[in-house]
Amino acid sequence: MLAASTIGDWRRFGDSRFRTYHYLAVAQGVVAVLASFDVIIPFALSIGCPPFLAVLLGAIPLVGGVAQLIVPRLLDRTNGNLRGVTLFIALISEPRGLWLAGLAALIASGAVTGAAALVVLIAIIALTSILTSIVGANLLAWHSAVLPEPDRRLVVPRLLAVSLSIGALLLLPLAAVLDGLVHAFGPLAYALPFTISGTFGLIEIYVLRRLRHPGRVIVPPRATASPAETSPELRRFLRVSTINATGMGLGPSMSVFMISVLGMTAGFSVMVSSIGTLTQVVAAVIAGTRLERGSSSRLLRSSFGIRALAMTAPLFVLPAPALAPVFLISSSMLGAVGFVFGSLAANEKMFRLISGPAVIRQHARYLAWTSGAMTGGQVASAAVIAVAGPFGYPAFGLLYTGSALLRVVAYRQAAPTVITEPPTAAAEAGASLAA
Repeated sequence: MLAASTIGDWRRFGDSRFRTYHYLAVAQGVVAVLASFDVIIPFALSIGCPPFLAVLLGAIPLVGGVAQLIVPRLLDRTNGNLRGVTLFIALISEPRGLWLAGLAALIASGAVTGAAALVVLIAIIALTSILTSIVGANLLAWHSAVLPEPDRRLVVPRLLAVSLSIGALLLLPLAAVLDGLVHAFGPLAYALPFTISGTFGLIEIYVLRRLRHPGRVIVPPRATASPAETSPELRRFLRVSTINATGMGLGPSMSVFMISVLGMTAGFSVMVSSIGTLTQVVAAVIAGTRLERGSSSRLLRSSFGIRALAMTAPLFVLPAPALAPVFLISSSMLGAVGFVFGSLAANEKMFRLISGPAVIRQHARYLAWTSGAMTGGQVASAAVIAVAGPFGYPAFGLLYTGSALLRVVAYRQAAPTVITEPPTAAAEAGASLAA
């Protein structure tokens, strides 16, 4: 039954009326993966970035979630020009691979070295990551404005699935050749994936211009907040999401752990990431089908439990070092499933709880809370690695344990209650009862 529904949904998504979204998914997949932290972290470590600073690099994009709070004001100042605001920001953020490729070339030529190279890298990541976060959130509102509700539930998860599949297809060959390229060309080797990403970033902007105009989007002022925006269910959703986000921030980068502690190569690190990306493709397909007909609350809660297991797997590396690759790949796969289930379920739950332009304000609030929590967790993680990093595995084991325990807390806090949901969540409640 599930297989038949999934095939039917993909056939509908393949319809020619969604052609622009197909192009968008391909462009976003290339951009997101080849200029992602799966590639940036090995690049940073190759140019002398300390492990604790590499962990902090992952906290920089989280500021984008907090920056999302300014979007309602931007829309107000631009008379609701969601399209113009999004395209302007995307023009800076989406070709980020070109900026990174330029840095790799400068480092290889000796024009920028040492601390200066790290400062430039941090500046590029800070600017483009924050803006990319805003673009992604704005696109969710854009899709909601131009697509009927059934089409939105069909398109958004499958956009993610196609993007991830494209990314996985690129990461696998990159993993196979990266070590050889780095050995031959040094940091300049990373210019190849960065340049491809930047080129497709320009293509993505062209595709965004072809999307249907969302019209004038004005977020209502806080004074006119609906009952759904102050409901106990929304507050509980924000609370458990914040707990989970803290655990996500506390968990150290897998790439840093593999390269700086276990002594594995950048190529193996990218290979593990590619396996995780392939797993995300399957997870997105399953999540899309489940969310179209079922409860987002159940899927969100299950994501917390899965991510707790993902953070537990690396703990077995010390007692069984010979099986380290198995545990690392298992962690990557479980983390991929938990991330996709959680991301899609959280976005869907937000749209089911809040309707209309007000969802932009509440989505910004959600991103601000979770991004702030993840930033705090990342800072704490970097501090532990900076102090206890010389001890190697114990420092990382402590962080993975803390991350897993926080996910368990979120899982328990998200247990079903007898709280009555607001009228705008009637579909959610009905789906939960039917299940």
